[in-house]
Amino acid sequence: MFLRLRTSPWARPLRSSRIGFISRWNSSIPLVHIQNGTFYRQYPHEDESDAATNPPLFPNLNFNLPAKRTSENDGLQHWAIIGPSGRTDLLDILRGQHISIPPSARSYPYLLTDEIAEKDRQLRFVGNAIQYIGFSGEGSGAIGGTRGAYLSARYESHREETDWTVRQFLRGQTSLNPMEGEEKGTIRDEKLLEEVIEDLRLGALLDMPVANLSNGQTRRARIAKALLKKPELLLLDEPFMGLDPATVRSISGLLFRLAEKCSPRLVLALRPQDTVPEWITHMMVVGNTQHIVEQGTRAEINQVLEVWNRLANPIKTSNKNKKLAPADETIKLRTQKNIKTGILDKELLQDFTANHQAPNRLKTREASMGGEPLIEMDGVRVQYGDKVVLGDWDQLIGKETKQGLHWRVRRGQRWAILGANGSGKTTLLSLITSDHPQTYSQPIKLFGRSRLPELGQPGISIFELQSRLGHSSPEIHAFFPRQLSVRAALESAFAETFLSRPKLDYERDLDITAALREFKSELDPNAATPSQSSKIADSGLFPKSSSSSYIPEDHDVEYGDQLLFGQLSTAQQRIVLFLRALIHRPDIVILDEPFSGLTASQRDKCLQFLDQGQTTGTAQNARRLGLSDDQALVLISHVKEEIPDSVRYYMRLPSEPADPSADPIDFRFGMLKATSNLSDPNVWGLAWSPPGEFKKAARRSYRRKTQESHPDLSTYEYFSV
Repeated sequence: MFLRLRTSPWARPLRSSRIGFISRWNSSIPLVHIQNGTFYRQYPHEDESDAATNPPLFPNLNFNLPAKRTSENDGLQHWAIIGPSGRTDLLDILRGQHISIPPSARSYPYLLTDEIAEKDRQLRFVGNAIQYIGFSGEGSGAIGGTRGAYLSARYESHREETDWTVRQFLRGQTSLNPMEGEEKGTIRDEKLLEEVIEDLRLGALLDMPVANLSNGQTRRARIAKALLKKPELLLLDEPFMGLDPATVRSISGLLFRLAEKCSPRLVLALRPQDTVPEWITHMMVVGNTQHIVEQGTRAEINQVLEVWNRLANPIKTSNKNKKLAPADETIKLRTQKNIKTGILDKELLQDFTANHQAPNRLKTREASMGGEPLIEMDGVRVQYGDKVVLGDWDQLIGKETKQGLHWRVRRGQRWAILGANGSGKTTLLSLITSDHPQTYSQPIKLFGRSRLPELGQPGISIFELQSRLGHSSPEIHAFFPRQLSVRAALESAFAETFLSRPKLDYERDLDITAALREFKSELDPNAATPSQSSKIADSGLFPKSSSSSYIPEDHDVEYGDQLLFGQLSTAQQRIVLFLRALIHRPDIVILDEPFSGLTASQRDKCLQFLDQGQTTGTAQNARRLGLSDDQALVLISHVKEEIPDSVRYYMRLPSEPADPSADPIDFRFGMLKATSNLSDPNVWGLAWSPPGEFKKAARRSYRRKTQESHPDLSTYEYFSV
């Protein structure tokens, strides 16, 4: 059954003198055409009684996506939707979701053409012609429920019938009881399957279980699956989130090649702080309250961002007193109007202009040599059959070269683990958390003890280990129970499992209350934003002294008991899991891409909380919730802005390059100089540089400390920027 599409002025056939009806299509015919449309999740009532629960989405929206080049001189339009929230709703609107008022405001003229009918009549149905892939909540259901049922399932050798390989996943052989004729899958175009596998470099992964794929490999598999449906338009929601820089470049180049061939056309949804690919030609900026702030060519949006940069940072911006050009003055007036109506605020302007400012987070910090070792690995090497996934390298230990990973994490140290997708970072963390079965057979000690008993010393139990670890990761996010309240989610840090009874006391309850208060504006849907608070203060509704009036201790954090974890957005859930990893003050805090999906302001607040602890409240109720000198931090991130200033040690795991023509990524590890910081672009680039480039830089302006200065590391590579 096909979706009935509104007859469009672009789709009117012209009568030929002899042959009956033929179609002559204008090259500017839209694939998606929206004119003055307002959208709702549910059909709105005339009396507006459901305005709070069913607000309008993007009122009076206008958008036009040409199916082809508008003229011989114009290129294809490649769009990016940028905003802190509402991106997914907008992509849903483009693919025919949500109710359009009026119904005729949204149409798909190109899908009515004879060209589509000749290609595949199934593409007349919008659900087939437009495919959506969301990456913000990857987990057990990311690729059709092919992940394991529990955290350690992906590392076990035993495979269930539903542990499909990449080949089966792509061919559609994911049914235990296939219909007649579909025993070998649902793919009919074998040539297209071969092309997609080659284009996305999936050949070496075809026999690997989908559950074993890394983040970047999973994305390539999901994109391949969507391409096999031959869509006309592919909507990608945060396609670069959680990917290392090399994989970002690789995926971006792949998407560009697809977009240039119009096979399919692409629309990306990105966060304000994300780097927009160079091949994007048009951008749509989403503000607060589900409104489109600006849309146009890349040059036009860049001009808007320059004006926003002046408004958000008047002191730091050069020539602040210089008179604006007429066009910039128009943008300024429009922006001020949007700020008054709440569509924009200063915090959002800073998020949008984050990539237009020079880094200002560089601080001078000495690295702590640390106290007792908390993690000890002496020659770790993890392999499945003949394939080595971690430790397939040699390290210089003193004057002796040894095989495998040799690594110490001491109390008080802050480590960043770098590496391409698939290099073994998650495997490394699973050895620490004991989710990996090989933890018991590897030369690993945690808190001075191995997992198995040794002569005169008991092994460390899983329950003791969990109580001394704080862990936030995409895997925990995927399996975390959605039915818990926000407070219960934090309390589960004091329990043996997610759903068992936590061991609480008065002090722990105060810590949880303090964390809920600190992040109230980010988590509580009814919390007033800074701009709203200033409006209330200026309205005269309350006297000036009301800010110091008495408020019951827990009154402002009741939302923690009323709001369920599953009701939060993906970004809010990540914040809760970040707080959960810290709240019980563990000896080791493990953060695996903890800030993926967060806006720049949310991320910076979490980083500040990590380094400084609570910043709100009074001296009487302030709690010490940030990292202390007795705790160690192990963090994985592919984005330099997500690495705290306190990180002084780094380790980069080796891997083969995403681009076969590029140099391989070698093993590298050491300590940053006191005046260096991984958030600095120069240092970050050097950390990811090829071996030859790094050695040249080291000979030119870098010095080394050898094994004798510190027994835990073979060589420190010092950055000096």
